[in-house]
Amino acid sequence: MKIPVIDLSECVDCDACIEACPAIFRRNVAGYIEVVDLSEYSEAEVAEAIKNCPADCINWEEA
Repeated sequence: MKIPVIDLSECVDCDACIEACPAIFRRNVAGYIEVVDLSEYSEAEVAEAIKNCPADCINWEEA
């Protein structure tokens, strides 16, 4: 299974991923963007977030 990951060291905190797919990305209580823990992820939705990320910090990782 593939899961989306965010490289927080590259993230510019723009919320583009949250706007593109709020069911997959959210801001946690510490204020950082994180991936919601799901059993599977929509490749189309994650691709949209990747496309709109100005920092190019979202990638797929094998779980």
